[in-house]
Amino acid sequence: MSVSAADSRGFYFNTVLSLARSLAAHRQAPLEKVQKLQCMCPVDFRGVFQLDERRRDAVIALGIFLVESNLQHKDAIVPYLLGLLKGLPKVQWIEESSEHKGRDTLPIAENFSFCLVTLLSDVAQRDENLRAQVLEALMDIMQVLQDVCKNPEAHDKASTTVCSCFSCYSSL
Repeated sequence: MSVSAADSRGFYFNTVLSLARSLAAHRQAPLEKVQKLQCMCPVDFRGVFQLDERRRDAVIALGIFLVESNLQHKDAIVPYLLGLLKGLPKVQWIEESSEHKGRDTLPIAENFSFCLVTLLSDVAQRDENLRAQVLEALMDIMQVLQDVCKNPEAHDKASTTVCSCFSCYSSL
């Protein structure tokens, strides 16, 4: 990530990103400190994740830790990220104020979904043992979202929002 992109994100993002990168620099990052980072991420509450700006930033920072640390603590982090991926159709997207939005920015759901899929793709590329699990999860979510796109009136607004965001992956 470029310095100017990180600067425009704000103090919280820069803080969790710095934490993630400083933990990744350790030969063996303390699990307790990584868990503190993961505690900043959204939790599944009755099958629904609530994603506000801070929680989205924490997920991205956790993924950056995972990739930059050469998959340290993958046994704790990857199942969480796969669970979040599976929960995307039911996410409650909490939008930031309109002053943070620009005309030239991607929708929040699209931006976050792309980041999560990219992080999981990096994991699959780096770990042959996790590759099948990650690819299966990606294919499963694509099937769910394809079903939502085919019949949007049978699903809630959150599902159709994520469906439109994943349409960019259909050309892959």
